[in-house]
Amino acid sequence: MAKKIQAWTEFGPRLEPATPLGDKELVEQITVGSNESMSSVLSVLTFMDAVMEQALKAGRIIQLPNGTHFRPIGKKDGSIEISVRVNPDLVKRVNAEFRGKWQNAQNIGKEEADMIALWNAAHPEDLIEV
Repeated sequence: MAKKIQAWTEFGPRLEPATPLGDKELVEQITVGSNESMSSVLSVLTFMDAVMEQALKAGRIIQLPNGTHFRPIGKKDGSIEISVRVNPDLVKRVNAEFRGKWQNAQNIGKEEADMIALWNAAHPEDLIEV
């Protein structure tokens, strides 16, 4: 007997992997947009990383001018995770004009019962019971 998670894994909508924006390309794009040299941009980004590390180690929340926040989160085992809250306006703009590709896009918004029906139709020998 199959599990519901198998139906979501096979038929659920998900983003297709895209080529990452690498560090060199990021620095090049910032260089073009800022008229700064590549070494200057790289220096600022490197220093920003060091400043952020220092602040997070001190338990401080970091608020960037664009609305993005970095926050240290203490776990029960004493380890620290860093929560990132991206600028909500950025999220809205990405959602409004997203150009990436979806796998199983036809299943966006479908409910669990729909996923089970898709699985059961495709795998009659290994049904998910409702």
